[in-house]
Amino acid sequence: MAPAADPAATLALLAAVGTGVGLGTLSGLIPGLHANTFALLLAAAASSLPGPRLYVGVAMLSAGVTHTFLDVIPALALGVPDPAMAASALPSHQLVIEGRGREALRLSALGSGLAVVFAVPLAVPLTLLMERAYPLLRPWLSVLLAGIAVLLVVTEHGRHQQVGAACSLAASGLLGIGLLDAPVTGALPVSDVLVPLFSGLFGAPVLLAAIEGDGVPPQADATVTTP
Repeated sequence: MAPAADPAATLALLAAVGTGVGLGTLSGLIPGLHANTFALLLAAAASSLPGPRLYVGVAMLSAGVTHTFLDVIPALALGVPDPAMAASALPSHQLVIEGRGREALRLSALGSGLAVVFAVPLAVPLTLLMERAYPLLRPWLSVLLAGIAVLLVVTEHGRHQQVGAACSLAASGLLGIGLLDAPVTGALPVSDVLVPLFSGLFGAPVLLAAIEGDGVPPQADATVTTP
């Protein structure tokens, strides 16, 4: 509770929160950027930033929370498919096609708000639980992850969807094998390949969907009619 008694520390903490909110706003609204990208940049620059490292963590957390509120906006504005593909569209895109995009935004904001409300009281007990459970799970982690991957594939509806899920899983595995150990150098203080990799993986699908779509049709008000 020291920051509450020290005005300078309180201002620094608020500045860290404000920085995180600003970074999360950028990552949420710009396709190709993600809060994880900024987290890697902040972690790489942590040793050269003034103040306790706690403030870097606060900025990361603020950026991540802000991102969850705003990342739906470019997805709805750019990733709307052609109306003929409505049957295979995401629920939020179906609402946009029906002219209920503002309702979809409001529902997303309500969902993010409720997630924060539930996450705050659950954070401490879940952290304590994972601290005790992880040493038991660690020897079996590869088996657990393989089981989850298989479950994701077999629970897809239909043979074509299962084949597509398996191909997607295999492609992601090959991508990781081929690139995760690759050396990266550049102007930014990060030597991790995940920074450029995340930018492409998060940005390309939305932009590709936007190229093929017909754009956003006229939208109604933000009244929530979904039960």
